[in-house]
Amino acid sequence: MIALVICCAGAAALSALLIRHMIRVGVMDVPGHRSSHTRPTPKGGGIGIVIAFLLVFPLSQLWTQGDLPGPSLLLPLIAVALLALFSWLDDIHSYRASFKLGVQGLAALMALAGLSVQIFPVSTGTLVALAVMGGIGFFWLVYVTNALNFIDGINGLAAGAMCLSALVVAVLFHLAGRSGLMDAALILACCLMAFLPFNFPRARIFMGDVGSQGAGLALSWLGLEAARVTVWPLIMPFLLFGILYDVGFTLVRRLLAGDPLAQAHRSHLYQLATRSGVSPVAVTLLSWCFVLWGGGVYLQPWPLWARAFLVLLPQIGWTSLVISRARASDLGKW
Repeated sequence: MIALVICCAGAAALSALLIRHMIRVGVMDVPGHRSSHTRPTPKGGGIGIVIAFLLVFPLSQLWTQGDLPGPSLLLPLIAVALLALFSWLDDIHSYRASFKLGVQGLAALMALAGLSVQIFPVSTGTLVALAVMGGIGFFWLVYVTNALNFIDGINGLAAGAMCLSALVVAVLFHLAGRSGLMDAALILACCLMAFLPFNFPRARIFMGDVGSQGAGLALSWLGLEAARVTVWPLIMPFLLFGILYDVGFTLVRRLLAGDPLAQAHRSHLYQLATRSGVSPVAVTLLSWCFVLWGGGVYLQPWPLWARAFLVLLPQIGWTSLVISRARASDLGKW
């Protein structure tokens, strides 16, 4: 336990050190007409989050388990590193959406390959089921990674939601006796926690795509692992339900309106709320509450339909409130 505490503290310290360095480097995010911020702000804080996680987690395994991570953990870590590196280059150069989606797909396949190491060999009778589950897992990894990227538009929202989610699944991994995965979730949470004072409530730096996509892939992979090794297989979808709902609702609404889905916009529910006058701090705190609500509801011994209804209910209320405020405000096309 002492070794894990030292590793978590070291990860937080290294993350903060690298974030401070990125502030000094000063790669600026200059606001445009679709931005939520109004002044140039350094970006790339996610470099500190991802590098600290990728360095400290393998060292923690060497210290606590006596060995470096095997293929089942190493492949997802390589996938996170690949996506984070590409996302940092994208932060600077802005690649085409199709290219970005392709790299996300490749990273998702690498993470799934790590999971498959723990499943094979299998009988031929289960290959179809595994193919279906693999397809679901691929969609989950790509969708969650993009959702956390899309939702990273106001201070603290994405980082805080990911941090809380990682802490919850760390507890569940502990209860399941999966110490390696518990260490991964805790160290990721500590790296995100170190970022929050630099970003919330006032931003000295943004995560950028390198953080939202890199840490987002790591968190979505941990969600798949929780589905595989714990008795709470849907914990991550419930924890992130508010974010997944916001992104899904916005994509469907824009699709029905004939708007291009790959075009940047400011019409997510959280963005409409802030544009209509709701405090960004209040929106972020409410989003964190959605995470805790989703986790708390799912862990109750109630029928799944009842838990699904209870986690959906506040989203319906929030959607109604935001749309009402947006219609009453002069926001233009949204």
